[in-house]
This record gives sequence, C-alpha cells and structure tokens, in this order.
Amino acid sequence: MSIGNTKVVIVGAGPYGLSTAAYLQAAGIEPYLIGQPMVFWKDQMPKGMCLRSGIEASNIASPRDKWSLAAYEKVIRRKLTEPLPIEDFVAYGEWFQKQVVSFLDTRFVQCISRNGSGLQLTMDDGEQIHAKSVVLTLGIGKFAYRPDQFAGISKELAPHSSDLSDLSRFKGKRVAVIGKGQSALEYAALLHEQRADVEIITRSPEIGFLRPRWRSHLFRRLTPGPLRPLSYIIRPPTDLGDFRTCRMIAHPDKFRRQSPDVQEALLKSVKKPIGSHWLRKRLKDVRVRTTTTVTKVSVVGNGLEFRLSDGSVERFDNVVLATGYKVDISQYPLLEESLKAEMLTEDGYPVLTTGLETSIPGLYMAGVIAERTLGPTLRFVTGTSNAGPRIAASIVRHQFARSPLTSLESREHVAG
Repeated sequence: MSIGNTKVVIVGAGPYGLSTAAYLQAAGIEPYLIGQPMVFWKDQMPKGMCLRSGIEASNIASPRDKWSLAAYEKVIRRKLTEPLPIEDFVAYGEWFQKQVVSFLDTRFVQCISRNGSGLQLTMDDGEQIHAKSVVLTLGIGKFAYRPDQFAGISKELAPHSSDLSDLSRFKGKRVAVIGKGQSALEYAALLHEQRADVEIITRSPEIGFLRPRWRSHLFRRLTPGPLRPLSYIIRPPTDLGDFRTCRMIAHPDKFRRQSPDVQEALLKSVKKPIGSHWLRKRLKDVRVRTTTTVTKVSVVGNGLEFRLSDGSVERFDNVVLATGYKVDISQYPLLEESLKAEMLTEDGYPVLTTGLETSIPGLYMAGVIAERTLGPTLRFVTGTSNAGPRIAASIVRHQFARSPLTSLESREHVAG
C-alpha cells in the first residue's frame, strides 16, 4: 500500500482499532493501521491485574467471530481462566493483530489536519499520509481524571492508576488509594500483595462488590447448542446490566430508542464504582476509610501529608489516584486546533452519527468517546461488536455507490 495516499487510516492498535480493521477487510477495504499493539493494556496496567469482564464479554469482535477467545484457546491449546489475567488478554490481542494486519506502522501521529476533501496525518518523522477517512481508536488513557487537590503534586508521588504498570516500587511504603471502583480495589489488593501498607480512602459510606455471575454461566451452559443464539438474545454476553436493562445496554438501537433520562441512567449504571466479587477476600486485611475526602495535600519531605474531612492529618509515601476518567475531546493533542474548534461537541464528547463519524467528514471515533451515541458497551471491549460493523458500513457507503455492508450497520450481534 502506498503510504502517500490511502483510503482509510486507523490510529490505535488496541481492541477497537483491531476490530475495526477486521470489519473493513471484510468489506473489501485494506486499512492502514498505525499504533503499537495493545500498548495501553501492556504498558499502563500492572502485572497480576485481571479483567472485570468475563471471558465471553472480552472478545475482540470480528466478522463471524473468526478470531474470538475460543478460537485463540484452540491455537494455544489451553483453556483460559476467569477472571482473565491481563497477560492472557494482551497475548490474545497481539495474536488477533497478527491475523488481521500483516503490517503495522508503529510510529506516532503528531498532527491530523484537513487536506482538500480528505485528511492529512503528519508522523513523528515528518512524513505525511493522506487519507479519505481516519478512524481514531485512542482509548481512555488521555482522559484520566486528577482531582484538583492533587493538581500541583507530581505524578511520581501521586500517579493516576493508569500511569502504573510496576507496583514493586511501593513495597514497604505507606500508600493511600483514592476511590472505590474496580481500579481502586484491585490496585489496593495488588499493592497489599506487594507488601505495601495500604489504605483505601473513599467519600462513599461503603465499598461494594458485584455478585458472582454464576446465574448467567448456568443459563448459558443449560441452553442446548441449537438454542444458544436465543440465549444471547435473552441475556447478551456483555456482563452489563440486570435482566431488565441488559438488552437496552447491549444493543445501540434499543439504547437510542430510550428517553434521554433513561439513556443517562443506563450510562451511570455501568460507571457505578464497584469491584468484582473475587476481590473481597483479597481486601480483607486492607484498611478502608469511608465517608472521607482529602481536603488538602502538601508535600512533606519525600512524602505527602493529607488533611482529611474528618479533621485528621495523615502522612503517606504515595497516593494512587483511582479516580476514573472524564471524556474531553480537547485532550486529543494530535488533532489540529482548527479541527477541534470546528468539531461539534457536547459536554466534552464529540457529536457522532450512528456510524461514529464526527461532524468533520471522514473523521471517525470509537471507544468510550462514543458511549453517548451507541450506549454503555463502548466503555468496554464488548463494545467492539457494536462499533466495528457500523464504522465499516459508514465508510463503505461513503466511498462506494453500492455498499455490500448495509446490513452490518444495523447488526445487533454481540460477540460471544
């Protein structure tokens, strides 16, 4: 493929970029993929971490589920365990990449700008790539949220949870973990297992844990082979929502038919800070300070001094900010400022079509940044089954008079 001029460029080689590449290939379009495979999962998550989602909700979607986790198990001749270790998921993603794309451009994109009727990407070595369509699948890392109290504190003393991959440096240190969601609880468990003195601090009155998924597992196992597709309609394999809400969450068309208030409630329901049931035992010896906020932080010597809302003063060597993410499209530094100014946004989110095209013709975005358009699955790997087909269908429709993928745009299949 000529680098100078191509039809479609995908920026990002994580689950959403790889899945989109697979669907474009099925449509007869060979995308040019830029990125380092699974880099966020590999470099910004600690060893020993496990996915909150179950195995059937962790497939990177592809046409006909050709490269599912079940297919990967056959290749490695080993049954994957649940919860799924991050190392196994990274290896699966790297295997998926090798099946989908023979060449991966691992350079960095410095700037994306307009180029006549298309878009232009300027690489870190100065080379330029012209494309009719660009798909950004940059993940959630750019949106890490740091509370104002920690604005002047170095990341060395107060890293966000997404900044850490090696927790061994905290051995023997006193570490505070701010938050009560999956990241906060799992990092606290991992730090405790690294022999750090850990304390969880949360403004909530208690920490909560998800129930084991044995009912869903039993339901799936008891559904005979010919009826298995029906079981996915009744209970989509997303691990999101309850029996009443799971179908509205899983399928974008059903999500979009809900009122704005219901849509917002569904989005909040999957963002509720809560931990996996398998973390409970691992945290039994970890201190938890509830109904407490950090009102002031000062650097004292080589550590930190906290003034807390209960009036106490505590000292820690480090703090891990497991404080979540806040979507803000202005945080994408590779977009030229004129593009950002022109792009329609709402509360930091880009306004997208159901094909995930922004108001800039030919510029697409997938992942958490599209959760308000296609629903809560876009926060998780399972959302690749909703994003990939729609992006491919939209690009094909724009580039060809007749689209062989018009049926894909309304596809409601969830990978499993």
